[in-house]
Amino acid sequence: MGAFQDWKREREAIEKEMDRLITAGRPASAEERQVRQLQFTALLERRDTAARSLLQSGDANRRIKSAVSSS
Repeated sequence: MGAFQDWKREREAIEKEMDRLITAGRPASAEERQVRQLQFTALLERRDTAARSLLQSGDANRRIKSAVSSS
């Protein structure tokens, strides 16, 4: 499986978890809100890490070059 497919699956999993956090409603306590904020921040970091990993793999560069040359 290529790096692009790995990134795509990871991104979809992260988006699903973000959606779950958003639709869960407002936490009742300040502590729960802080936990939710930390969870969301961790998901953002995980998404950024996945994107950096894809770019470092070179797979993204090959796909871009392929798309440009077929245009």
